[in-house]
Amino acid sequence: MSSSIFRISLFILMFSQLQFPLFFSGYVNVYEEAYSKCPASFSCGIFTDIGYPFWSNDQPDYCGHPGFKLDCLGDTATIDINSQKYDIVEIYHESQILKIAKADFMSNICLINFINSTLDFNLFEYTFSDRNASLLYYCDHLTEHHQPRIQKFTCPINNRSIDCYFSAPAISSYDELSSRCKISLLIPVLALAVEGFTIHSWSIDQVIKEGFEVKWIIDHGPCNDCLISGGKCGYNRTINDFTCFCPYQPSPRTCSRMQPPANSAAANPSTAPAANGSKAC
Repeated sequence: MSSSIFRISLFILMFSQLQFPLFFSGYVNVYEEAYSKCPASFSCGIFTDIGYPFWSNDQPDYCGHPGFKLDCLGDTATIDINSQKYDIVEIYHESQILKIAKADFMSNICLINFINSTLDFNLFEYTFSDRNASLLYYCDHLTEHHQPRIQKFTCPINNRSIDCYFSAPAISSYDELSSRCKISLLIPVLALAVEGFTIHSWSIDQVIKEGFEVKWIIDHGPCNDCLISGGKCGYNRTINDFTCFCPYQPSPRTCSRMQPPANSAAANPSTAPAANGSKAC
């Protein structure tokens, strides 16, 4: 009887010795996976050397801020802001400025759904280079305007030819033209494009495709510190804050030069990102 108990006890001891290293190594692998899957920089469309807070549709969502996901398709890079899709025209990393253009308008300004462009002001702000223009739809037939800032165009909507107008800079809501149109949209454009439209006879397409500028207001300091320390920048969606992925475990800002104690990950497993890559640590 005692011999059987001894053999069972020995088996349990051996089994536990095998399991604990595997248990710990699982967390290490999760950290290593996050560290390896979040690049310091990546390419999207025609753009290269893109970094945090951006991440692409082929990366885990903890590799960047939730509001900065880029969809990459061929030579095109797009971003969703307040549920509206914008084509990225240019990225200026040093000044944290994006030049973007509303994706719908890039192909056709004769829309069925009319929505004013709005920003998420927790993440972005307009720049001093931006101005507003007006797009007016379903307008009464008016005497042709000869002002250089207003141009008429027609849209085939619901099998009808609809009179529409574009104005840059934007016209007042009290303007006669605005009062005689059913739909009035404000769209941001560049001041340079307004000058091109009023002075150099730019087309409406030229003005719109030039885009407008937004500045992202995410503090880049923590990411710089993380990269200098050898880490990879990411985002913790549990606490909605930046995180620095290190080879062995994440850190709020920088990676330690020393490997953490063997029990550190197992002692705090809740800090590890989900193994399926759906959440940050």
